[in-house]
This record gives sequence, structure tokens and C-alpha cells, in this order.
Amino acid sequence: MGSLLIKNFKREPITDKIHFLNTVIYTHRNPIHHGFCKQYEEWTFSSYNDILHGTDGGIVTAKLLKITGGLESFTSMHLNALKNFSSTFSLEIP
Repeated sequence: MGSLLIKNFKREPITDKIHFLNTVIYTHRNPIHHGFCKQYEEWTFSSYNDILHGTDGGIVTAKLLKITGGLESFTSMHLNALKNFSSTFSLEIP
């Protein structure tokens, strides 16, 4: 038993644009979900700030922004996802 012998995560192919965008937002929202921070910008280990400020942290930001419809749309999607997440999930942080 254990992670040495049992796979501890699930792989799922990304099949379309909506799935891809949801995956990006999910990944950026993970530190908020687990209570490490309250806003996307607070988590320094995320590519969200690199995308927001135009610094390439090893990912192709131009393609991502093109898919999302630009920086304003990118941030809007994230904020909407956070608002919807907050209204459906109550996380108590001590």
C-alpha cells in the first residue's frame, strides 16, 4: 500500500477548450481551496501572477491569453470562478 505502489492521482485527457480553461482555473484556485491564501495574487508559486503581469514563468502565456480572449477576460473568468466557488463552498480558516 502507499503512493510508492498505488497511483495517487488521476489522469484525464483534456478534450476541448472549456475543459482546458476549467483546468487552468482549477489549478490556480487550488491554493485558495486549501486555505493557503484568499486571492489568486497572494499565491506566489502560481503561474497566475506571471500571466497577469506578462512575465513568462515557463508557460506560453500568449497562447493562453488568446484562448481566453485577452487579459481582461482571463481575470474575469478567474474572478467569476472564485465568486461561484465561494458561494457554493464554505471554508473556515482559523
